[in-house]
Amino acid sequence: MEDKSPAEFRVRRYRAADRSLVRKICGDTGFLGNPIEPIFQDRELFNDFLTSPYTDAEPECCFVLENKEGGIEGYLTASKDSLRHDRFIRAKLPQWFWRALRGFLFSYNGPTRRYLLWLAFCGWRQTPRRPKEAAHFHVNLLPHVRSVEAVRTLIDSFLKVMGQSGVRCVYGQIVTRGDRRGERMFARYGFRVTDRKEVTKFKRQTPEKVFLCTVVKDLAESPLLYGKDLQRQGGRRHHRGYKKLLLSLHDFHPGSHKQIHDQMDFCLTRCPGHASILVIPEYHHGISVESCPQSLQTLNAWQRQGHDLALHGYFHDRTGLPEQSWWWTRVYTNQEAEFYALKESEAARRLDAGLAMWNRQGWSPLGFVAPGWLYPGRLEGVLKKKGFAYTCRLKELVHLADGTQETAWAGAYSLRSLWRKGAAFLWHPLWKAIWANREVVRLSLHPGDLEVPFVRRQVGVLLEELAARGYRSVSYAEHVQV
Repeated sequence: MEDKSPAEFRVRRYRAADRSLVRKICGDTGFLGNPIEPIFQDRELFNDFLTSPYTDAEPECCFVLENKEGGIEGYLTASKDSLRHDRFIRAKLPQWFWRALRGFLFSYNGPTRRYLLWLAFCGWRQTPRRPKEAAHFHVNLLPHVRSVEAVRTLIDSFLKVMGQSGVRCVYGQIVTRGDRRGERMFARYGFRVTDRKEVTKFKRQTPEKVFLCTVVKDLAESPLLYGKDLQRQGGRRHHRGYKKLLLSLHDFHPGSHKQIHDQMDFCLTRCPGHASILVIPEYHHGISVESCPQSLQTLNAWQRQGHDLALHGYFHDRTGLPEQSWWWTRVYTNQEAEFYALKESEAARRLDAGLAMWNRQGWSPLGFVAPGWLYPGRLEGVLKKKGFAYTCRLKELVHLADGTQETAWAGAYSLRSLWRKGAAFLWHPLWKAIWANREVVRLSLHPGDLEVPFVRRQVGVLLEELAARGYRSVSYAEHVQV
C-alpha cells in the first residue's frame, strides 16, 4: 500500500442515499479486491448479505470515504449492538436462504454452487474466533484508493465514535494473503491478531494462501485518544491494571529516520499499540528536524496515529559545555549527556527552543527525556512548570504532576564497542528475568540496535512473549495521563 495525502480523502457519516454506492463497491471488490461474479454470480444477494445488516440496521455506525470531488470510493460498516445485528439477520435469513436455494437448484453456475457449498460445510469452520461483547467492523476500498492513509482515516473516525459511545473493544475480520501485509498494517493502529485461519474458497482461483484474521483493539487502553466516556465508565481503572510495555524509540533525527521507522514496524507488529518517539531537534548541532520534510511527514503521521513525540534534549551532545564528570560524559555517554550538570538557565533555554518547535508543528509536548537519562534533580521542577507530564531516568519513570517516581528499569542496549556488545548479550537475559515479568515493562531502543543480529533475536522473542501474555505497547504519555 502506498501512502496518500489526507487532503485527497474526506470521511463522513453514512447517509441513506449512499446505500446503492456502498453495495456497488461491495460487489466490485468481493473477490480479493476484484468483482465478485467469477466466484458468485448473484451480486444482489452477495451485497445484501454483507452490507444490509449494517447500512439498514445500524446506519449510525457506518462511514464513507469521499474523494475531492465528493465521489464515494470506500466505506466502513460496523455494528456496536450485537443483539440488534442478530435480530436483523434472523429476520432476513429465510429470504436469503430461499433465494440461494432456488438459484442453486435452477440457475446458478458451477462456481456459485461451489461457493454456497463451501459456505454451508466449510465457512463456519474456517471463521476465526471473535471476542464477545465487542463492536465489529468491515472496511472496503476501491483498488485505486487502497492506501495506508485511507484505511487509517476510516479506522480513526470509527474508533473515535466508538470510544465516545463508551465501546470498550472493537474487532474486525480481515482477509490477508500469504505475506500478511494486512495484519502488519492493522498492527500499526494498535490491533492485535487473536486468531487466524486459512480460507479455502479461493483455491481454484489463486495459488496463494488466503487467510481470515480476527484483529482486536481494546479502546480502554487509550481513552484520551478515543473518548472521555471511557474514563467515566471505568477506563481509568482498566488502564491502570493493564499489563503494559512502555516502548520508547530513542534519537529520532533526519539521519536516523529509516532506522526508527523500521524499529516501529518491527516492534508494533509483534506487540501492537503505541510508542514514544524521542525526537532530537538538532542532532549534534547538525540539520534540524524542521528542515527535513520527510521527517516532519513521518512525525506528523505518527502523532495522528496516537504515538507520543517526546523532546529528547535539543542537541544531544556536549559541544561548548564543560567536561564535568569523566565517567558520565565520556565513558557512559560518549559526550552525549547534554543535560548532565547543565545550568538551570541554559536548560530552560533549550527546553523553550524545543517547546517552540513542538508548538509550531502542532505536536503535544507531554514528555522530556534527557540524553543518557542524566539530568540534575532540580530540572524536574522546571519541566513541571513548563507543562511536561513526565520525564524518566534509567530505572524510574517520573510522573511530574505529583512527583511520583515509578520504578521500572529500562531494557536498553549499549553497542558502540565489542566489549559492550558482549556485555549487552549477557545482560539482557538477566534484565529480562528480573524486570520483564512485572505489570509495567520498559523497553528502550536506539538507532542501529536491531541491526545487530543477536539484539534483533532477543528483542523479537521478548516482544512476542509479552504479547502472548497479554501485554500491550503503550506510550509514556498514555501511561502517565490515565
